[in-house]
Amino acid sequence: MKIVVSGYVGKKITGIGRNLISLLNAVDDNQYIVYVNKDMKDDFIFSNANITVRTYPVSKNSSLKNLLWTSFIFPFMALKERANRALIPNFTLLLFKFVPTVVIMHDLIEFNIPDKFSKKKMFYRTKLADPITSRMADHIITVSENSKKDIMKFLNVPENKITVIYNGVDLNKFKSMSSEKALKILDSKGWPRNFILYVGTIDHPGKNSISVIKVFEKLKEQKTFDGSLILAGMPGSGYRFIENYVKESKYRTNIFLTGFVLDNELIALYSTCKLFCFLSLYEGFGIPPLEAMACGAKVVVSNTSSLPEVVGSVGRTVSPIDLKKIYEVFKETIEMPTENKDTLQHLSQFDWTFLARNFNDVFNIV
Repeated sequence: MKIVVSGYVGKKITGIGRNLISLLNAVDDNQYIVYVNKDMKDDFIFSNANITVRTYPVSKNSSLKNLLWTSFIFPFMALKERANRALIPNFTLLLFKFVPTVVIMHDLIEFNIPDKFSKKKMFYRTKLADPITSRMADHIITVSENSKKDIMKFLNVPENKITVIYNGVDLNKFKSMSSEKALKILDSKGWPRNFILYVGTIDHPGKNSISVIKVFEKLKEQKTFDGSLILAGMPGSGYRFIENYVKESKYRTNIFLTGFVLDNELIALYSTCKLFCFLSLYEGFGIPPLEAMACGAKVVVSNTSSLPEVVGSVGRTVSPIDLKKIYEVFKETIEMPTENKDTLQHLSQFDWTFLARNFNDVFNIV
């Protein structure tokens, strides 16, 4: 079976991009043709001989042009390739198709966080793109049971049209880095050695970065943690609010906004942090906590949406809006031992070979 893939994943290879590459590298059946941005070809490296990469003449930096290409040109690429199926792994507007098409809907955050996007973008997603795409798609893959429930609830999609396939983690890449190597990387970047870590888009209010910062400030005030806070990730919606808050903070010299980080830098951060936290108000999945656990970090996440699914019994969960409780959990977690014997067993359900087998099966039922 020949499957053509729309490979637009944004301006950088982050969670969605890594997930797509790892998933396709693990498939052992079907032929995949992946169309990627002209300036992203070097980022899409596949070891799987069943994968062919082609480029299309749109820059990764133009969200609008990529939307137009995926909505109006990509269906013709499937026709041109004489594909049996098409796959769209990132959010878009599916208006028409020439072959059965599978869409990956990672989450419905726009229905859960009312002020996540501008009013215009919220209208576009909730009234146009989401309902039209979900109706036009022959099948929907989503990344958690929580997201599946949301798709059924908000878009009235029947359960038999949705398959849950978790995001995975590359355990060959994301594993504990030696202290010597990790500290060398931290020192070269001018980052502290003793720190609490958050990884993800720095936005407000969705990712709830502000709660992380406020709890960190309380830890400093109560003298229960003498280190720093690192927020690693690209600026997102509401970033100015976070940036301005940090500038006014009494502990601003101890708060680091790194921007985008490379994978080796990310692994160094995961491997040396005193605590990794991910207190989003809503997540369709949440890849960073999975990566952090694989690198041996102690993990605290929100008790909402999909995050309890992601960490299982290995991580700790807490209400993302209860600052007092977050403070207590942070304090306890920093002081507790790092070893957790259940981690590898928990991570096994996010193995790429297992996930890829389920992924291939979807195209056989469409």
